[in-house]
Amino acid sequence: ATSRLLVNYPEPYRSEILDYLFKPNFGASLHILKVEIGGDGQTTDGTEPSHMHYALDENYFRGYEWWLMKEAKKRNPNITLIGLPWSFPGWLGKGFNWPYVNLQLTAYYIVTWIVGSKHYHDLDIDYIGIWNERAFDINYIKVLRRMLNHQGLQHVKIIASDNLWEPISASMLLDPELLKVIDVIGAHYPGTLTVKDARLTKKKLWSSEDFSTVNDIDMFITSCFGVSLTEQSFRTIAWNLVASYYQQLPYGRCGLMTAQEPWSGHYVVEAPIWVSAHTTQFTQPGWYYLKTVGHLERGGSYVALTDGLGNLTIIVETM
Repeated sequence: ATSRLLVNYPEPYRSEILDYLFKPNFGASLHILKVEIGGDGQTTDGTEPSHMHYALDENYFRGYEWWLMKEAKKRNPNITLIGLPWSFPGWLGKGFNWPYVNLQLTAYYIVTWIVGSKHYHDLDIDYIGIWNERAFDINYIKVLRRMLNHQGLQHVKIIASDNLWEPISASMLLDPELLKVIDVIGAHYPGTLTVKDARLTKKKLWSSEDFSTVNDIDMFITSCFGVSLTEQSFRTIAWNLVASYYQQLPYGRCGLMTAQEPWSGHYVVEAPIWVSAHTTQFTQPGWYYLKTVGHLERGGSYVALTDGLGNLTIIVETM
C-alpha cells in the first residue's frame, strides 16, 4: 500500500513521476514491477482492497494496482509484472485465519486475479508469488501450478517463498514435484550470501525484496548493489517503488523516490533513481553478471554484465 497517494497527483506531475520510474532511458527505467494482490488486510502502510471481498464477489477495478501496471506498460511494454499477496480476505480461511484451509479455493482466488488482469486490463502477469514473508504450503504450490496450467496460464511462473532461502530450498531438494513447479527462489534481504541448498536447486535466485531504508545513496548501494556484487543475483527488487504515503507511517521515505504531497504536486527524485539507472539503462532483462566482479584498492567496487552476444556493461561505484 505504498503508492496510495500517487494516483491522486494532478497532471502533469503524476506523469512526470511515472516517467522517472518506468520510462526507458530516462530515470530508473525499471525492468520489473511487483505489485500487491490486495487482500483487505493492513499490510504495512495501508490496506489494499481485494478483488473478491467474499466468495461470490468479483470486481477488477478496485484499488490502483491495475492502473499502476497499465501506466508502467504504457511506458515500457516489456516490463515484467509480478503479483504477490500480502494478505488474504477472511472468507478464504473459513474462520481459521489461514489461507491454506482449502487449497483449491485459495488457488482459485489467485488465478482469478491473474485472469481478471488480462480480461479487464489486457495485462499479462509474468510471475506469481505465494504469501509475503509467511509460511508456505507445499501442496498449495502444487495445486496453484496445476490450476494455472488448467486455465492456460503455463507462461505464469511461480516464485517461492518471498521469505528466506530456507526452508523452501531444502523442501525443493526433497520433493521432485515441488522442485519442478517452482521457477524462482525469492529471498528477502538475503545480504551477500545464498545458501548451499538454494544453489543446488539450479533455479534462478532472486533478491525478491530488498532496500526498505531511507532513500539516500549510501543505503541503496549497500543493500541492493552489494547483493549483485557478491552473488550475481539475477534480479533485485527494491521495496518500495515510490514513497507515496504519509511520512509518519512505517518506513517513511523508503521508496526509490518520494511523492507524498498530491495537494501541492511536490515530489523529489531521490538518489536511488539514478543508482538504479546505472544498471537498468545499460542492460536488459536476460543479461547476466560475469564473475569478473570485485573491489578497488582505494575503495569502490565494480560489476560486469553481458547479454552473451558481445555486448558488455561495466558499472563502477566509488562510494
